[in-house]
Amino acid sequence: MSADFRLAIKTTLAGCLAMYFAELLRLPQPYWAPITAMIVMQAHLGAAVKQSWIRFAATAVGAAVSIPFAAFLGQNLFVFGAAVFVTVVVCTILHLEEGLRLAAVTVAIIMLIPHTGRPWVPALNRFLEVSFGIFVALVVAEFVWPSSALEHLGHGLAAAFLQLEIVLSALLRRYHGQNSGGVEEVRAKMANLRRQIADLHAHGKYEPARWSANRKTLEKLMGHEDRMWRAVEALDIACDRSSCGGDDSQLEPEFSALCEGISAALKRIAEGILTGKFSTHEFDFERAIQALDAKADAARKSGKLAQSSLDDFLRAQTFLFGLETLARELAAAQVTGRELDSLAYFQSGAK
Repeated sequence: MSADFRLAIKTTLAGCLAMYFAELLRLPQPYWAPITAMIVMQAHLGAAVKQSWIRFAATAVGAAVSIPFAAFLGQNLFVFGAAVFVTVVVCTILHLEEGLRLAAVTVAIIMLIPHTGRPWVPALNRFLEVSFGIFVALVVAEFVWPSSALEHLGHGLAAAFLQLEIVLSALLRRYHGQNSGGVEEVRAKMANLRRQIADLHAHGKYEPARWSANRKTLEKLMGHEDRMWRAVEALDIACDRSSCGGDDSQLEPEFSALCEGISAALKRIAEGILTGKFSTHEFDFERAIQALDAKADAARKSGKLAQSSLDDFLRAQTFLFGLETLARELAAAQVTGRELDSLAYFQSGAK
């Protein structure tokens, strides 16, 4: 069953349950419970908890601001405008920008709809209705096909490592003067993937401890991926669009061996993140880098590299430095990967 279909069922279930129990509890305006429950429901638990907290706090701010305005200044348009202004300012100060609309709606319900009795009664009712909707949504998110942001983060990181390999392959083709069509497309896909990873990481901080056992290790892998991406960007600069065709014939077969090792390691780490089983066979990047450096030194001493133009020489050296930086970071990522003893819960989302 697809994630979208599961989300549709969970959202429907949360809305129906919230309405049923809100009516059963005889809440004054029960429809606010299912509205809130369906808004709060997200694809994974971390995002749902974050949205719940924001809407819970924003509703509390709207209700708290409305009570003194309604109690001491009455219900009229000028007072309503002043209450909305104060509510928006308070929510902004508290970094509740995503809940501004709900807070303003809360003020409108309390200040514009005629009520009998004490002014704090509608404010309390509104707060209880929203809180109940949030509670139902979190219960459904927790127990009906539970899905965590950290689970999705693992999948995102695996995809990022695979995408790094695709970008690197395209840049190597460009460096060799071959057709590297689609580089911009894969770069754009990588940028979008990295934004998704950042969002998932932010949402994962709101999840229960049991989802967070591997958070630190995933954060380390995020750091490795970020530094590797910077190295890949350096490779892109070294092999700019206007001048391609780098000559690495003097560095073979060490140059190709390092490139093949990087490509295989990127795929191996991605597979390890998804399965929780990292291969004991790891590429020896340090030995490969030393061999390549020795070959480059020999080529420089022989004067063969001096035969190329200064521009080509600098480009080749920059490319070589970026490649070795990428390799060293990948070697560190292999070590970090071993810390993920078991990510079996990732497999459930991949099915």
